[in-house]
Amino acid sequence: MKPGVLITRRQAVFLLNFVAGWIDGVGFLALVGSVQAFPSFMSGNSTKIVTDAVSGKFGLAAAIGGVVLAFILGTIVARLLNDGSKRRETAALVAVALGMWSASAGASAGWSKDMLLVALAFTMGMINRSLQGRNGYTVHTFLSGAVVTIGSDIADAISGRGAWRQALVPLSIWGAILAGAALGAVVVLNIGLIGALIAPALVVTGLALANGLSWLQPAADAQDGHPQAIDMHG
Repeated sequence: MKPGVLITRRQAVFLLNFVAGWIDGVGFLALVGSVQAFPSFMSGNSTKIVTDAVSGKFGLAAAIGGVVLAFILGTIVARLLNDGSKRRETAALVAVALGMWSASAGASAGWSKDMLLVALAFTMGMINRSLQGRNGYTVHTFLSGAVVTIGSDIADAISGRGAWRQALVPLSIWGAILAGAALGAVVVLNIGLIGALIAPALVVTGLALANGLSWLQPAADAQDGHPQAIDMHG
């Protein structure tokens, strides 16, 4: 790493995956109310839109559709903000932090569960495009892709088409998300929703500050926010 760098790119991505899992765990336990939607699990939400609509629950389907739309809008905003440069990446991280602080303030002000779900869905959409990956590590608010990759990498290792260590990347991403979900669940059950939202907001705020101060390892040769454009040797 370059002199002055305190946080590796891999560690930063782990932290954001941890935060993503945390928010989903908190959202599942504290915010799945009448809408019955997740703040970041858009596959499940999309399926529920269809099943609710088919069941004649059009108002519920529309409400969940609003959560999915908020997630998509968050992804668009972060993608527009983050072009891979340090300044624009810091701006994307700041936007994620502001989204989390807004949700925690909303919880304190008595926002409805539906409003908090929309705010957190927007923030989780942003977190997916807030930081460039490195060595295949990337930020996820979903697990299906990582789990499929784990199975594929294990199959490749068994057949001799790949090394066992290649499964460590998706395993570690999965582990970070699960660890975040577990700790977030413990905090929201024992401390409450506001504290459970403030903690990850502090983490992302610290990461944005670290990136702005060049304490975070830069994303070498980042282009257009695609992890495959990142230097794979750092």
